[in-house]
Amino acid sequence: MLLSKRQFIPQPLLSYFKTLPAPIKGIALALASNALFVTVGALVRVLSESIDVFQILFFRQLVFVILLLPSILVNLDVLMKPKMVKLHLLRVAGAFVALYFGYLTVSNIPFADATAIGFTKVIFVAIISRLFLTESVGLSRFVMVAVGFVGVMLVVQPSMSQASEGYILIGLTGALGAAVAVICVRKMAATEPRVAVLTYQAIFVGIIALIPSLLSWQWPTMYEFTLLILVGVISSIAQWLGVTAYKWGEANIIANVEYSQMIYSLALGYWLFTEIPNSLAIVGVSIIVASALIPYALKYWEKQIR
Repeated sequence: MLLSKRQFIPQPLLSYFKTLPAPIKGIALALASNALFVTVGALVRVLSESIDVFQILFFRQLVFVILLLPSILVNLDVLMKPKMVKLHLLRVAGAFVALYFGYLTVSNIPFADATAIGFTKVIFVAIISRLFLTESVGLSRFVMVAVGFVGVMLVVQPSMSQASEGYILIGLTGALGAAVAVICVRKMAATEPRVAVLTYQAIFVGIIALIPSLLSWQWPTMYEFTLLILVGVISSIAQWLGVTAYKWGEANIIANVEYSQMIYSLALGYWLFTEIPNSLAIVGVSIIVASALIPYALKYWEKQIR
C-alpha cells in the first residue's frame, strides 16, 4: 500500500481537499506537481554539464524504484497481473522518449527554446484526447490551449535561430512522447492501481536507460550524487501527484495547467538568480493565467445569455 496521505498532509488541509469538486482536485494536484518538476528541471540543467543524460535518467528511475519498494512488495500479486499490458508498454515508451529527449533538448539548445518546444505537449494532449479518449474538447478548450501557448511564447521569448533543426525535432518528439504517456495514464487510471502505473514506468524506463548509461558511466562527486538523489526524490513526488491529478480531471484540462510552470520558472529565476522579467514576460504570464479561465468565462457568458 502506498503511504497514507494522512502521514504527510495536515488533517484540516486534507479535509478541505476532500470537499473540492473533482476537477479542482485534479488542477490543485497538477499545480503542485508542476512546481516540483520546475525544480527538477533546474537540477537537471546543472547536472547535465558534467553527467551524461542517460545516467541522470537512470538515477532518477533508481531512486523512484527504491521509494516505491515497500508498495511493490505489498502489492506484488497485483503487479504480476497487469490488466492493460499494451497501454503499459505504450506508456513506458512514451515516458522514456519524453524524459530522455526532453533532457537532451534542454541540455543542447537555449533553455527558452527548449521550454517553448516542450509546451507543444499540451496541444498534442488536446488532439489525442479528442481522437482516442472521446473527451469533450470543444472550441473553448482549443482556444484555451492556443491562448496559453501565446502567453508562453511571450514569457520565454525563444530565439529559434540559435537552435538546430535536429534538436527542435527531438524536442517535438519528446513532447509527443509526453502526451502519449499522459493519455495512457488517463486511460488506465480507472482500472489499474496507481502503484502499478507508477511501478512499471519506474522499473522499465530505468532498465532502458541503464544500458546506454554504462557506456559513458562516470562516478559522481558527492555534490553531484546529492543532486542526483534530489532529482529522483522530487521527481517521484511530482510524478505521484501528477498521476493522481489525472484521476480527478480530464487529460486536456490537467495538461493545460502545465502552463503554470512558466509562472514558477519566473518566480524561481527571480529568487535564485535575481532575474527580473521584462514587460513582455509579464504580459505573457497574465495571458497564461487568463487562458485557464476561458472555459469558465464562456460558460458564465452562455448562462447570462440564456
